[in-house]
Amino acid sequence: MEDPFIASADPRFLYLSSQHGEVLERTRDVIEEFRGLAVVEGGYGVGKSSLALRLESIYRGILDEYKVIFVHTASYESEYAGLQDMCDAINVPRRRGLTKQWREFEGFLIDQHEQGRNVCVILDDAQLMIRSALRIVHHIYNFDKGGRKLAQVILFGQPELGYIFAMYPEIRSRVYSWFRLNPLSLEDTLELIRFRCKVAGRDEPLLNQSAFLEVYETTQGTPREIVSVCGKVIDELGEHGKFTADLEIARSAIASYLELHSSIAGPILEDE
Repeated sequence: MEDPFIASADPRFLYLSSQHGEVLERTRDVIEEFRGLAVVEGGYGVGKSSLALRLESIYRGILDEYKVIFVHTASYESEYAGLQDMCDAINVPRRRGLTKQWREFEGFLIDQHEQGRNVCVILDDAQLMIRSALRIVHHIYNFDKGGRKLAQVILFGQPELGYIFAMYPEIRSRVYSWFRLNPLSLEDTLELIRFRCKVAGRDEPLLNQSAFLEVYETTQGTPREIVSVCGKVIDELGEHGKFTADLEIARSAIASYLELHSSIAGPILEDE
């Protein structure tokens, strides 16, 4: 049996809650209906990057109809740096000067349009862009032909992204859809745990009721933390030779998880 809670990007273990499924479908509508621009906002660990990767994987394999530009960390310090990074991702030549680089990129978009491809730009961690770098999004949105946008842009980022957009109302007004991902409900947390266990080949429950409630109280429905804590539960079960965690094992696993993360966060806080 596999470890259901190993820290990996294995798409088999991606649990789509009702809200994740809805956001995925609605962002696909933005792309496939040539709507231009959408934003997916959410706090730490709620599944934004997993959703971005799922979206990218859907269109990556449809080469005749889509061309995907995927950036996993859009930490752009300027419009020019961001544009060059995106051009590098699709092997568009670099040019000296912002205007020449935009002309090169526009030529790429027109070429893809003429070949019948819809260009999809997916930028993850978009809150790391400085404000002026958002002009990339504004500029891309301006490219259209025959009433269709030549590129569809989906931004994934933490709530700070809203403040960045607020600085540029002319760009905020271009957003066709703005979605927010929240932590999981109690029911979805239980389903996430069950789903990952089932994929890994585990039939027996991982947690009894009191242990599950303790895990939910600690993680508050944040998927990344749920996976991390349950990984510790698996370790504790192995040490005790048990198959289902009770409250004592859950608390021990949570203590181990919190100790690990406090030791990681400590030096960072000291450096700041």
